[in-house]
Amino acid sequence: MSWEGPGFVDHHAHLLRMAAGRPPACADPSDPEAVAAYHRRVEERWSTPMDERERPLDVDDRLRGALERGLARAAELGLVEITEAGMHDWGYLEALLALRARGPLPVRVRLFVASGIAEPQRMQATGDPWLEVVGVKFYADGWLGPRTCAVREPFADRPGDTGVLFLDADTLARRADPFAERGWTIATHAIGDRAIETVLDAYELVFGGDCAAAAPRVEHAQVLASDLVRRMADLGVVACVQPTFGVADADAARVALGPDRAERAYRWDTLLDAGVRVVAGSDFPVAPLSPLAGLQCLLTGDHLDGRRAGAPTLALDRALAVMTDAGAGTVVLGDDPAGVAEDEVAGIEVEEARPAG
Repeated sequence: MSWEGPGFVDHHAHLLRMAAGRPPACADPSDPEAVAAYHRRVEERWSTPMDERERPLDVDDRLRGALERGLARAAELGLVEITEAGMHDWGYLEALLALRARGPLPVRVRLFVASGIAEPQRMQATGDPWLEVVGVKFYADGWLGPRTCAVREPFADRPGDTGVLFLDADTLARRADPFAERGWTIATHAIGDRAIETVLDAYELVFGGDCAAAAPRVEHAQVLASDLVRRMADLGVVACVQPTFGVADADAARVALGPDRAERAYRWDTLLDAGVRVVAGSDFPVAPLSPLAGLQCLLTGDHLDGRRAGAPTLALDRALAVMTDAGAGTVVLGDDPAGVAEDEVAGIEVEEARPAG
């Protein structure tokens, strides 16, 4: 029997980039050494991954067709809305506007503009529920696997190494403030606890007592500490987390952080218990785009093939709450997730995704 519920929303993906045939800037996200070398090069240039220049897009029928196919694939997987977490070229918006002029898009699209191309005077809302510019994406630190996320204490397996911090609080606040003044949402990549602390310091400088109303975001928020969780809740900062990351990173986290810090990492339940608003995104192509794959990882804490990971889990109602949004649309599944074994959720058939227009 079919099941109908709120539509799945991917709040953090790089779908447009991949559809356009633009590989990740670090070349191979699965190679920690390559990623670390890329992050170090960017740091040496006093830049960030959101500020790196890229070859301009050719906005033509080929690009428009590729983007449309990418969005159609997202709909097939059950998504009703995706957010591009760092648009590096205004050509994407130009191409999407042309597609939108022909009719509804396969899924609703939200765009965070990469900080390197964001200009306050150029940022304009479309007012279109199918396609909207929502804010600016900044980048504060690296990743856990390559040991480039910014941590308060050195990595357990690398004494003296506390990762890479691309932006200090004053710099982030100075750069974000012109956009915040105009009402744009600010989202900042921050994985390590030192980076999260830095971003929260910057948000306090920018928003003060109005932080909760502005609802700025911390992207990933993986290496947590109790004081940071409380600050996020008190400030009203949104955490955008990735359902598969706790599983994929489980072994690396234990080695990099040691048992005590690893126990506090990827604890979306702790964020929710504290009253932090938590939303989910895949971070595709680093992880699968399928929301049902992410849902299964959240429920089981293990790999999709059944291998044990022992990552933190969420109950089904909580997992669905962070991964769906009734206001964005509905999804029809072949089975009710509550009636399927947790380790079989990723195999549920998607019958239809219905974005709200």
